[in-house]
Amino acid sequence: EVKRNPAPPFTTSTLQQEAARKLGFGARRTMRLAQQLYEGIELPGEGRVGLITYMRTDSTTIAESALREIAEVVKTEFGAAYALKQPRRYKTKQRGAQEAHEAIRPTSAMRTPDRVAGALDKGQLALYRLIWQRTVASQMAEARFDQVSVDVEAVAGDDRYLLRATGQTLKFDGFRRVYFEGRDDTADEDAESALPRLTAEQVLRLLEVLPEQHFTQPPPRFTEASLVKALEELGIGRPSTYASIISTLQDRGYVRLEERRFFPEDVGEVVTDLLKEFFPDVVDVNFTAKMEEDLDEIAEGTLRWVQVLDEFYGPFERLLEKNEGEIQRFEEVLDETCPLCPQEGRKPGQLVIKLGRYGKFIGCSNWPDCNYIRNLDGQERKEPEVLEETCPECGKPLAKKWGRFGPFIGCTGYPECRYIKREEQKTGVKCPKCGQGDLVVKRARRGKRGSLFYGCNRYPECDFTVGQRPVPDPCPSCGSLMVQQKDGTTKCTSCGTIVGAVAESVAEG
Repeated sequence: EVKRNPAPPFTTSTLQQEAARKLGFGARRTMRLAQQLYEGIELPGEGRVGLITYMRTDSTTIAESALREIAEVVKTEFGAAYALKQPRRYKTKQRGAQEAHEAIRPTSAMRTPDRVAGALDKGQLALYRLIWQRTVASQMAEARFDQVSVDVEAVAGDDRYLLRATGQTLKFDGFRRVYFEGRDDTADEDAESALPRLTAEQVLRLLEVLPEQHFTQPPPRFTEASLVKALEELGIGRPSTYASIISTLQDRGYVRLEERRFFPEDVGEVVTDLLKEFFPDVVDVNFTAKMEEDLDEIAEGTLRWVQVLDEFYGPFERLLEKNEGEIQRFEEVLDETCPLCPQEGRKPGQLVIKLGRYGKFIGCSNWPDCNYIRNLDGQERKEPEVLEETCPECGKPLAKKWGRFGPFIGCTGYPECRYIKREEQKTGVKCPKCGQGDLVVKRARRGKRGSLFYGCNRYPECDFTVGQRPVPDPCPSCGSLMVQQKDGTTKCTSCGTIVGAVAESVAEG
C-alpha cells in the first residue's frame, strides 16, 4: 500500500503557481483578486467581510483556532473517515522565508465557495474556491493506493519474453476528493500508472507494439508558474515582488508570452548579453539572493543599511564609470566586411549586429558615413517596402523603412509627413480622460532616456498620461484611476487613497 499526503496550504508563491496552472491567471491578476478577497466582500447579512488571510506570505502555518474549524468542516462535509485524529502541521522549507503571517487560507472554512458564490465575480470565486479547497484538503486524510506489479509472458515462436508493468490502483481517495496539486507538464501521473483488473493465468491479446526512443531534452520554457517557483527556489524577490518582476519583463519588451510560455525578445537577449558581459556579479543569482538576505537583516535591525549600501554602491559606481564607454559600443561583430564602403571610396567597415525598434539587423561599423543595412537572413534593404496600410495623418501608404536604429514603419510622405507607427502594448485600462481610448505603454523621448510611462492611444486627440502602471479596478473611495506602486499597493490618482498599505500595516502589527 502506498500513501500520499496533500500539499501544504498556499504561500504567495504556490498560490501564483497553482492559479497559473489551474485557472490560467497571471501573477498580477492573481494578486489583484487576492487583494480584493483579503480587503473584504459585501456578504448578505454580514456586511463587508475579508474572505482570506493576508496574501503576501512565505508561511505554511495555520492558526490553531482555524485548524479546529477546518476539522469540523471536514467531518460535516465529508464524514469522519476523511478527518484527521491530529492536525497536520507544515514547516516552511524556503530559505530566507518571512513567516510573519499565516498561510493563505479562508478566514472561515465554514464559508464554502457555494455559500459566497452569489457575492463574488467569476475570477474572485475561482480563486477563492482554489484557496478553500487547498486549505481544507491539507487537513484531510491521506490518499491510499495499492501498488501493483504484473508479469506478462510473451511467446514468439520458440522465443519467450518476460514483460513487467507496474502501477497503482486507488484504494481510498482521502484529500483527493477535494483537491490535488497541479503540475507544470501535461502528463497525468495517475493515469499513466493505472492498470486494468487482471487475474492470474489470464490470456492477453497483443493489440500493437509501441517502440519508444528517448532523447535528452532541453529544459522546458518557463511558464508563469515555473518562473515563480524558480524565483522562490533561488531566493530572488519576495512574495510582494514576484508579480511585479514578471510584469516588468513583459512591459519592457524583454519577453513575450505565447501559449502560457515565455519566449525571449531580441531586446531581452541583447540586454542579458550586455549585463552578463559588463556586470556579471550584479546579475548573478547568488548576488541577488544575498542582497535579499541583507535587506531582511536590515529590517530585523541586525545589519546597518549604510554599511550594506557602502559595500555595494562604491564598487558598482566605479564599475559603471569604467564600462560606460564600452557599453555604448556593445555590438556583435561579424567576420565580414561591408560591401558598400569600397564602392563609395572608403576603407571597408566591419559588419555588426545591431538592435533596432523592430528587432536585430546588420549594419556597418562606419555608420553614419555608411548607411549599409540588411536583415539577418542576408537580404539587403535599401528601398522602402510599401505596405497596404495607410497613414492616419495624411492618407498616404505606410512603408517599412530602415534607419540608423533598424527597421521601422513610417509614412511614404516623409519629410512632409513625419508619422511613425508605434507598436502598442495595452494595459487593459480605458482612458479616464476621454473614455474612448486605451491606456498603452509608451517610451519617453526626452528626459530619462527610455523611461516608460502610460498614455492614451488616441494621442494627440487625447493627451492623458500617467507615470505609474494603471490597474483595471477603480478607486473604492471616488471611482478614479488607480495606479500600481513599487511596494505592490495601488494608489488613486485623484484622491490619493492607497489600497493595501493600511491593511498590511494592521496585519504586520
